[in-house]
Amino acid sequence: MNQNRKSERVYCNQCRGKTVHRLRKIVKDAGTDDETGFQWHITFEMLQCAGCQDVVLRRTFAFSENQEVEVRYFPPAMSRYLPTWRYSLSKGMRLLLEEVYRSLDSENLRLPMMGARTLVDMLFFEQLKKDVGNFKQKLETLEKEGIVSPKNREVLDAALDAGSAAAHRGHEAGEYEIRAVMDIVENMLQSVYVLPKMAKNLRELTPPRKPKKSGS
Repeated sequence: MNQNRKSERVYCNQCRGKTVHRLRKIVKDAGTDDETGFQWHITFEMLQCAGCQDVVLRRTFAFSENQEVEVRYFPPAMSRYLPTWRYSLSKGMRLLLEEVYRSLDSENLRLPMMGARTLVDMLFFEQLKKDVGNFKQKLETLEKEGIVSPKNREVLDAALDAGSAAAHRGHEAGEYEIRAVMDIVENMLQSVYVLPKMAKNLRELTPPRKPKKSGS
């Protein structure tokens, strides 16, 4: 980086895009291993968004034996934003969902899939209140009790299989797979825990229809 630059475009989690950031502070450190002669340099830069004023720390690490420079941001750029309705979930489920998102921001591939699978398992436990067998049997029970539709059961089964592949078969999911699983699981959580409450509130706020006049 050109140290004379006072501002540059960096991804801002609050603005949800690349915005102009002003350089506020630089701290440098360097050292040499006396035995090997290896050298390293670390630069910390505090950057502030010119729009929302949020601050991000950039760490640049250079090692004499590695041609690639390692650049990391704290906090990391969000790959996906937490749903605002997460507080409608039970505390344990909400905390796990937040852990999954932190894992996504750290660019993990398998852990988010395993976490999504565990979220569905928690849904089973909360809704069924008992163990009714394996995942397929649990899905069938959810369908029989009207908690999920036949189509949603098929979709959720696909997400569960992807999570199982990551947990038990060493499958390294790609970005599309992770995004698809998260979409499926979040839509299921929202349909079970959030939308019924929203519909109830909406009915209470909606004025009743006026009775039709006789003869009209």
